[in-house]
Amino acid sequence: MNTSSHRVTIASHFGQTGRHTSVELNGLLARSNVLELVPHLGSARRLVSAPVADALTATFDHDLGDPILWAWRTHRDLQKAASATLAGTGPPEYVTLAEHEISSVHHPEVDVIVDGQAPYTITFDLTVLLTLESVLLTVQRGLLIGLSPGACSVEVSLGAHGFDFRRSARYALQELVTLHTGLRLLPASAYAELPV
Repeated sequence: MNTSSHRVTIASHFGQTGRHTSVELNGLLARSNVLELVPHLGSARRLVSAPVADALTATFDHDLGDPILWAWRTHRDLQKAASATLAGTGPPEYVTLAEHEISSVHHPEVDVIVDGQAPYTITFDLTVLLTLESVLLTVQRGLLIGLSPGACSVEVSLGAHGFDFRRSARYALQELVTLHTGLRLLPASAYAELPV
């Protein structure tokens, strides 16, 4: 279980600092056939893999908890609890979510330009799969304000044209999800109508 206290991003999930992730990606790209698709590249292929790896690594600065929070914001039972507690006059409501999966798919692109030729775009597939243990969530005043201890398994994969880079790890849910002052579960207009 990862017990680090820093923000868990896709880059940190790969277990490296951003620069080390780029170095590892550079080696994988150089050994794959991805760059063979770029016309007019020829022997410059090994020189291009490092900038392509750096560009990809720059896209990895996203919190792994973001897809969890987005999915919970749209969950019907949580929205119902948020509506019921919005006025803030009653007790909190508790919502139990059984073990569930959340996936997030992205398609980062890198443009490669060789000798002034038109750019060649390489599209990668980035998939984040999160498997969460059952969790008890606390909702009060229309906000998600608490969650029971739990764990989340995370698998992140990056691929394109035979290139495959993946890592799996397990985290305490509190490492990925920070609620601070509460997470709004309803549209902003619902909170604007509340008395100050």
